[in-house]
Amino acid sequence: MLSEEALILIAVVGACALLVLGVLELIWPSRPRHPVRRAQPAKAPTTIPVKPAPAALAKVNFPVVARPAPPAPAKVAPAVEPGSGTRMRRSKVSPHARPHAGHAEHVAAREPLPARVPPAPIAPPTPVTTASAPSPPAPPPEPLRSLGPGATLRIDPLLIERCLSLHQDRQYEEVVSVGEEALLGLRDAPRLAREAREAAALWAVVGLAKQALGDDVGAGVALEAALRVAPADERMTYQQHIAALALSAAQTALARAGNHDTDDRIAELRGALAWTERGLAAVPSDARLSETRESARAELWPVYEQSVHRFLQRREFREARRLLREALEDPEIPTARVAPFEELLSGTFGGEIGQLTAQAIRSMQEARESEALAALRRAEELLETIPDEALPPKRREEVDQRLWWGYTRLGVRRLEAGDYEDAVDPLVRALKLPDVSPDRQAETRAALVRALEGVAELRALSIRQLNDAGDRDGALLRTETLRELLRSCMELGLSAEELSVAFTRIQRLCAGLGLEDRA
Repeated sequence: MLSEEALILIAVVGACALLVLGVLELIWPSRPRHPVRRAQPAKAPTTIPVKPAPAALAKVNFPVVARPAPPAPAKVAPAVEPGSGTRMRRSKVSPHARPHAGHAEHVAAREPLPARVPPAPIAPPTPVTTASAPSPPAPPPEPLRSLGPGATLRIDPLLIERCLSLHQDRQYEEVVSVGEEALLGLRDAPRLAREAREAAALWAVVGLAKQALGDDVGAGVALEAALRVAPADERMTYQQHIAALALSAAQTALARAGNHDTDDRIAELRGALAWTERGLAAVPSDARLSETRESARAELWPVYEQSVHRFLQRREFREARRLLREALEDPEIPTARVAPFEELLSGTFGGEIGQLTAQAIRSMQEARESEALAALRRAEELLETIPDEALPPKRREEVDQRLWWGYTRLGVRRLEAGDYEDAVDPLVRALKLPDVSPDRQAETRAALVRALEGVAELRALSIRQLNDAGDRDGALLRTETLRELLRSCMELGLSAEELSVAFTRIQRLCAGLGLEDRA
């Protein structure tokens, strides 16, 4: 066994050996402290996968804009001091300590050293002169190019990709908001094909998003804008989209028109026809649009007839007349529908006149004579506006009989009440109606003569009062007015014999007052 002193000696010797090895490693390191960096092989450019367009937009040839690749980093050569060659550093590690000692290296396996870069020549200093030489004028700054009248702002291709992604995710409102905000910057149709393609693509995405939201009108406006700015080789794609939108909107309108609870079925059918015409303007050869248009035309005329009968039942004659005139003015109305619609049109006039005369009768029964006269006047004005071909002679005769009865009854009612002045107007109107039988005209003439005699008696009193008050001019004027009234009634067919009582009263009045008789 070793003694304690021997163990201590061995430990001291081992420590000294480790210390010597550490000092040698510091003086001659076995590996270089600064290893030479080797050039890394260039990486292949990363290909970014493009998401496929959604099925709804598969037909739209949206512009594919290649993203510019980032510039490759330029290799910077190590700085070399002028006048000094490339120095090879000697390793301070002992040859016996190297791991490859005693093995020959292949020259081809080593990386070749970089070529020596010659030092850049140093330019001689510019001599300083005391005289200040005129420096050449600096070139003027390049003026900013202003946008021409037809130039537009470009659409960012990334924005189109974003809208496509939002449309695929069914975020249609976001597509409309983002797309319309970008399209506000476009002032005119783009000139360049690339700008036109981008603008048309964005308009198309916005239009299809509006269609998904149920805004067919807005979708049509957007797709037509895309068609206007699209290049010639892409117009067919947008025309197909317009045709598809028109077919969908027309079929939807036809479905609503088929619902009998819909109040305005005619408007729905007219809307369907308008959509089909819009689609056929884009794609004239679309067979489905042509069939839809024929279906809408076939359903339109029965719906017109049903709607007119509904208005007639409600006593809404003006609305019924408006629909009938609208149908008759349509150049594509079937010939078989013209005669029945014209008969319904004439019936609306007779029905409304009958309604007005009935209203006048009720007003007379309730002692509202002014309302009765107003209703009769509206009926007479309506009769004057009716074309001769719109109202058959027999129907016109019936209307005249109703008006005659209303005017005559009102005049006789006022005559019996002693209101002679107000009785003259309705009786004169009744006498002017042409299609009245002679017996009824005689009845009206007799009532009018009685009214004129009463008027002559009342005005004679007022004329006498004016003359007694010294107003002879006023008395003469009132006398002449009375004579003009009698002459106008004679022009309507009253004879001088029938008006003899009234004329005799005027003559006696003038003779008694000393007024000039111009009869």
